[in-house]
Amino acid sequence: MTTPQIPDAFSNVFGLGASLAYYPAKRGSRWGNLIVMLLLFSGAGAALLWGAYNAYTRYLKFGPAVVVPSLTGPWILAVTLFVVALLLAWGALSNWNKAAVVYQSGLAYRDRKGLKSWRWDEISSLTSAVTKHYTNGIYTGTTHVYTLFKKDGEKLVLNDTLTNVEELAAAVGEQLFPLLYEEIAGAYNQGTLCTFGPVQISKTDGIQIGKKAYPWNEIEQVAIQKGTLSVKKKGGGWFSGATATASSIPNLEVMLAIIDQVTGLKTG
Repeated sequence: MTTPQIPDAFSNVFGLGASLAYYPAKRGSRWGNLIVMLLLFSGAGAALLWGAYNAYTRYLKFGPAVVVPSLTGPWILAVTLFVVALLLAWGALSNWNKAAVVYQSGLAYRDRKGLKSWRWDEISSLTSAVTKHYTNGIYTGTTHVYTLFKKDGEKLVLNDTLTNVEELAAAVGEQLFPLLYEEIAGAYNQGTLCTFGPVQISKTDGIQIGKKAYPWNEIEQVAIQKGTLSVKKKGGGWFSGATATASSIPNLEVMLAIIDQVTGLKTG
């Protein structure tokens, strides 16, 4: 957790209580893009100069007919480098002022569009997508994408452009869980069908994933392993079960807590 030294831009945040942690944009997502952008702009300029020099020397030897062919390759290279550099410049600009602050009663988030405040009791769901990447069997890194939705439908995405975004998401989840659990578990206990993306659970009807439904008394096992939720039916064959990716399930922790109380939950 970063000791809060909150920028002045967050001084306009009111009603969220004391600040608990500050998560600025990663330096690499800002300065790294700028450095590569400058290199690409330099490369584009070098390609143009080389193309002009090459066209001129070939013109002296072979005449005007070779000018356009001599310029085509360097121009294509220069334009490509220039476009990529512009995209990197846009990325650097987008991430320059990005930051998030966790407060006692909510979250404040700043980007190029301005400053937004999200109270915990305004948020309806949190979805997590944590993906490990491999190239030829060699681990190359993990990406983190966490998506928040307000009850009015507004969306906020937290990703690896922020410092320690995994820690940030854990802090958000810790604040949200008791509120969301109380609300959703209360609805479940009253017999309401509770929807978690592709998964639905009901006190009377059990679990449904896609078109497959499983009454509670027919379920042998519910497991969450390697980013996949699976349901196994008692006495069922090879294709009797159903699965859903964890990253597609909003409020996953709340759903798993309810399922664990009903049937138990296998993890690993």
